Order: sequence, then structure tokens, then C-alpha cells
Amino acid sequence: MAVKDIKDDGGSSDDIQNIEDATTPTDLDPKADKKLLRRLDLHVLPWLCLLYALSLFDRNSISTAKITGLVDDLKLVGNHYSVALLSFFPTYILIELPANTLIRKFGPKRMLTGMIICWGTVAMCFGFVNTFSQLIALRVLLGIFEGGFNPACVYLISSWYKRYEVQQRIAIWYISGSFISGFSGIISYGLSSMEGVGGLRGWRWIFIIPGILTISMAVPIYLFVSDFPEKATWLRPNELARIQSRLEEDRGEKMEDKITRKVLIEVYSDWKLWVLSLLHFFITSGSYAMSFFTPSILRGFGYDVALSQILVTPPYICAALCAIGSSILADRYRKRSPFLVGFMMLAILGIVLIGWGHNTGMKLTGVFFAITGTTCATPAVLAFMVNNIVGSAKRQAGIPLQLMFGGLGGVAPSLWFRNQDAPYYMPGLYASLTSFSMCAIGAASMALYYRNQNRKADKYGIILEGLEGFRYTL
Repeated sequence: MAVKDIKDDGGSSDDIQNIEDATTPTDLDPKADKKLLRRLDLHVLPWLCLLYALSLFDRNSISTAKITGLVDDLKLVGNHYSVALLSFFPTYILIELPANTLIRKFGPKRMLTGMIICWGTVAMCFGFVNTFSQLIALRVLLGIFEGGFNPACVYLISSWYKRYEVQQRIAIWYISGSFISGFSGIISYGLSSMEGVGGLRGWRWIFIIPGILTISMAVPIYLFVSDFPEKATWLRPNELARIQSRLEEDRGEKMEDKITRKVLIEVYSDWKLWVLSLLHFFITSGSYAMSFFTPSILRGFGYDVALSQILVTPPYICAALCAIGSSILADRYRKRSPFLVGFMMLAILGIVLIGWGHNTGMKLTGVFFAITGTTCATPAVLAFMVNNIVGSAKRQAGIPLQLMFGGLGGVAPSLWFRNQDAPYYMPGLYASLTSFSMCAIGAASMALYYRNQNRKADKYGIILEGLEGFRYTL
């Protein structure tokens, strides 16, 4: 109804103002759009970034505990440590899809609050384990409670932003965790120096204090985490209307889309999503390998425990800066695959230098390249899938599939990097080279396929993904 019609019908000034607020000027003013985006960034991203950092810290602290006493105290022998790493992932992978189907029902803030209370409690309990079986049990539980977190975050971010605004936001979210992971070695080593405090070994404090910190975040998360746009109480009516129109204009998106059996069949019978998910596996297998085994690799170069932890930090800082910068460029030029292939080539060069560099300087450079390549490629491959799925429900089903393969990527390094291969881990390096090469080939092949489909749509008018005017992102 137009404002004039309301006036003619005797509508009140409040009615007129509400209609005006819902339609102008936000939906027409580019400056207002930029202001709206800044407001979204401040409300949506910070808490997700903090939670992701805590989840990585709680998940990966075991790598520092390994070299500060956990192995000896728990009498881990043979492949026990690799089995402990591996035991996290089966439940982590299996829980992702069912957890993401519940996020619309319960809302992000309730889901995330429950998750962090549970995984924070489990993380703290690692500080009190005394046997290998207890360690395995807690890793399994941690996988259950962290499993739904990443899909929820990626889906939530993609529910607020247009296709070519997504990668830099995913990068900020993802890199915040990786950036803090760069300091986790130093922080963990500092906590391990609390040897004897409370009658506990130092490595136990690596789990106890971060676990308590995670649990303490439950209250602010419940109070401040944003739900989906249609449920966000901090949005003004005209802002909500603009967000809805932006998403519908961008990809024909309806916020009320629901997952149905038909949607699930359509998503899981689409070979393209399986290929994009496999690309994520290839990347995460390398990124988890660097996260779990870089301290051990550095010790193999002859550095002591303290310096090994300190040297983990600079590569992650470098990777964080590169990932955010490259994601801004990728969104600006509306490309994914060129960046993805380029970063895989950088990671391949890094692995070559780690394994076959002639001196320590070359090997350290390889660590920088490998960490930067895998870290920067992750937001690109996530955005590659998100950009090429049409429909909220399809994304809600497709994102967990890709992240499940990412979880499988965490299983692989536990099998590739075996204790008996220390200190050089050559089988693991060969496997990483193969994985990165397959990712580069797969990304290039998908880009060629998408380009061919776009050309057919332009030339013959075929409709892609059931949406007229839709074109694949290359």
C-alpha cells in the first residue's frame, strides 16, 4: 500500500512513518547499504570469531600438552597419540548435519550457548585425565559438542550477506581462530609453566584454564549473539526489509525456506557439491597437519620446546593478514578458483621446502608457505560452495556436507604423520603434496565446468540451478 493511499484512507501519522521507514531510503541509497553492512559486521561477526578461536584452542591444545608431559604421564606408546587425535573426528563429522538442521528450530544463540557450555566442560576435564582410555573418551565427547559449531557459523554468516560479500566475512571468522591459534603455542607453553600449582602438572593447566574461559562465555553469547535476520531484535524495520530484498535480488533467496526430503535428495544427488566438499577435505588435511604437527616438526629441526612454540606464531600471523587481504580481493573481483589454485601452489611449495630444503632457513620458509597456503584457501573453498548454491534450505543442507569432508581432513594427518616417522615425517609430507595437488586440479576443473555452463546460459538461455539469471561463480 502506498503512503498516499494511507493518507486518503485516514491513516495515522505513525502508520505513514512505519511504511516510510520500511521502504526508504535504505533500499535505494548505496551509502545506507554500506552503513548497514558495517552494522551487520559489528553484530554478527565478533562473537562468532571469539567462539571459533576458543574451539580451536580447546581442540588443539593437545599438541602442546604432548611435548610438555602428557605422553609420559599417561604412558602413551606407539600410535596412542595419533589414535587420540583421530578419536575426535568420527563424532565431530557425524553430528554436523543433524546439528545444522536444528539451528532454524532453536536459533543460533541457544544452540551456540549449549555447545560452548558442553565443550568447555569437556575441555576442562582433559586436565584431570589419568589414562589413555579417559583421554579417548573425552576426545569423542569433544567431537560431539563441537561438531555442529562450524556449519552453524558458516550458515549464519551466509544468511546475512550477499554472495560477493561472503568470503571476506568467512575469512575474518576463520582467520580470527587461526590468528589466535598462532599464539596458542606461546599461551599453552606459558600455562605449562604452572608446574606444581595446585599439585598439578603444568600440561594439565593447558586444558583447565581455557576450558573455564570457554564456559564463562555462555552468558554473553546468549545475550549478544545475533539470530537470523527475521528474528534480530536490533534491526529496524527498514533495515530488515533491505536485508531481505538484497538477498532475494542476489540469489532469489527466501528466509523462510525449510529443509524437506526433496531438498535433501536434490542436494545430495548434486555431484558438484560432492566435488567441492572433496576440495575442502584436501585443504583441511593439510591445515590440520600443520596445526597438529608443526611443533613436533620444529623440534625435529633441533629447537627446544619453548622456541618450537614461539616459532609457530609468526606463520599464522602472516597467514591471517594474507587471508583477509586475498578475500577482500576475491569478493571485489567475484572470483574463487584462481585464488584457491594459487594458494594450493603456495602450500605445495611450502611442503617441498619443509621436506627437501637444504637448510633450516629454507625449511622455516616452507612452514610459512604451507600454513599461509592452507589458511588462505579455506575461506575461498567455503565461499566457492556457498556462492554456487541457490536457496537457504539447500545451503543449510550443503554446508554441513562440505564441513563433514573438512572433518575427515582432520582424520587424515593422524594417519599420515606417525610417531615412527619422526622427526622428518616424510610419508605425511608426500601425502600432503598429493592432497594439495588434487585440490588445485579439482578447483581448476570446476572453474572450467562452471565457465562452460555460464556460456551456455548466456548463449542458449538455459536456466541454472532453477533460478533465471543465475550464473556460477568461478
